[in-house]
This record gives sequence, structure tokens and C-alpha cells, in this order.
Amino acid sequence: MLHQKSALFLALCKWPLALACAAFLPATALSLFIQLKTFSTGVAHLWPIVVGVAAYMALWYVLIRRTDVDFLSTLEHEITHCIFAWLTFNRVVALRATLKSGGHMRYLGTPNWLIQTAPYFFPTVTVAMMIAMSLMNRHWGPLMYGFLGASISYHVTSTWAETHHMQTDLQEAGVFFSVLFLPTANLLGYALIFAYLRLGLSGTTQVFKGLLHSPVNPMRFLN
Repeated sequence: MLHQKSALFLALCKWPLALACAAFLPATALSLFIQLKTFSTGVAHLWPIVVGVAAYMALWYVLIRRTDVDFLSTLEHEITHCIFAWLTFNRVVALRATLKSGGHMRYLGTPNWLIQTAPYFFPTVTVAMMIAMSLMNRHWGPLMYGFLGASISYHVTSTWAETHHMQTDLQEAGVFFSVLFLPTANLLGYALIFAYLRLGLSGTTQVFKGLLHSPVNPMRFLN
């Protein structure tokens, strides 16, 4: 079955990937810093994204973080689990999100660490908006770019709130593995988003090239 083969492949990749992520954490952090610096100084027409990021962050700090009503966050969390269950050839059979009591999804197939950790690094709302904007192939006004920026802040804050050692998902994937994998996965995701917004697909390619040529690339110290 395909879900068994994908789970086996991911199991074989798990610890080499975790170690690679730990090794490339400084280079990835530097890459994100470069992307943010370039984005903030060289993309004037996308300024509403920066406003959206700051506005949602302020709203979260003042209001949202003090509430315990998290239906939308829970729903997005469970949908992200579903997406990666489908991507690894499993069959989703149930999805539930509640106003205050959390949620869950259920699938038939073979569990893997990618399904378990996906909501803690994959910005589902931001990616969905970027895909929609690309497919519609039209000029988007400041308001939509502002919402896109807000979605980036939403992912930052929701990931911060959800990521802790008591999370069942992270315990199932392995807390030590999660510590090695998730910081780099998150930083790389943000670097790719800002590179794509600035330059499109060529920007994402530049991110990976930049990692290989980074002054803190761990491979340099092996030569």
C-alpha cells in the first residue's frame, strides 16, 4: 500500500533530516534575516503585508492571546493534519473542531511523523492564500496583501501557542526529534514565503542556493 511505503520512506529519512535541520539552523536563520531585510527595503508595493503582520501581532498580543475561544485555530490545525495525511496516501475519515474543547481528525492508514508535526511548521492559511492569488492571476489590492500579512502573523502566534512538550502530536513524533526539526522547518518556511512574494518561484530557488553558499553552512567546516 502507498501509505505504508510513504511511512517507511519517512521513517528512513526522519533522523538524517533531524540532524541536517539542526546543523543548518544557523544558515536558515541567516537566510530568513536576509529575506526580511531585502523585503523590507526593496519591495515598496508590498508594504501592506508588513502592516498586516504588525496589525495582527498587536491584536493577538492585546486581545486574542487572552481568550480561550480557538475554534478557527483548532480547525486550521486539524485541516493541516488532514492535508498531510492525504499527501502521504492515507484516507481521512473524520474531522472535528469545537469552540473550546479542541478537536481531532481520524484517518485510515499508517501514521508518520510528517502528519504529526505538520501543523507546527506548515502555514496552511498563508499557503492557501498565496495559491489562490497565483491562480487568479490578477492584481491584488492593499487589503488582500494586508490579510496575507495577517495570516503570516497568525501562523507565528498559533505555532508559538501550540508548540510545547505536552502536545500529544509532538510526543508521538518524538520530542527530541521535534526540537531538532521544527525550528529550522519554521524558519525555512518563512524565508521561502518572503522570497516567493518578492521574486516568485525563482526566489524560492535562491533561498536553497543561499543555504548552500551561506558563511555558516555546516558543510564548509567539513572541507
